[in-house]
Amino acid sequence: MQPYSTADRRQFLVMTGVGAAGLAGCTEQSERDAESGPQPTSGNEQATQSDPTPSTGNDIRTVSVIVQPDPTALREAQANVSTALEEGEIDRAEAEQELAEREQELIAAAIEDASDFIDRSGAQHRDTVESEGTLLVDGPSGTVLDLLEMPAISAILSPERFEAAQQRVAGDGDNEALPIGQG
Repeated sequence: MQPYSTADRRQFLVMTGVGAAGLAGCTEQSERDAESGPQPTSGNEQATQSDPTPSTGNDIRTVSVIVQPDPTALREAQANVSTALEEGEIDRAEAEQELAEREQELIAAAIEDASDFIDRSGAQHRDTVESEGTLLVDGPSGTVLDLLEMPAISAILSPERFEAAQQRVAGDGDNEALPIGQG
């Protein structure tokens, strides 16, 4: 058994936490904010972004829905892998692979639950990029907004986010795939 230092364990936990956040799409807004710089704060300044179209609540919208794995199950998986790593049962590479596999299983379960919820809500689940936890959904704007009531759904974004997820997966290591935060 090779002992691992506390610094190695912390680095591993930080890395896995960042990986889970990235899979869940949690980094998109912060990266977009960093790229666009400070936003106008004066009440007299108009936003340069396109203003949202007024909604009656019944118009059909197409959106990207981002799901996140069950946080309790994810923490449990991280703890199990960390324990196995500390006890020397697996090496660092095996730990990373095992945790990535478990995260994908949890994301797949979240997608299934979200898809069922979406269908019951009156919206339509059109497509999925499973490895990214991203779904393409159509539905009345009020119904789409209500999807945020499901704990596994962490964000509702523009349909371009779904297209970017498809491009990243299609590129699978290709440098031309869009990074998270683009789209």
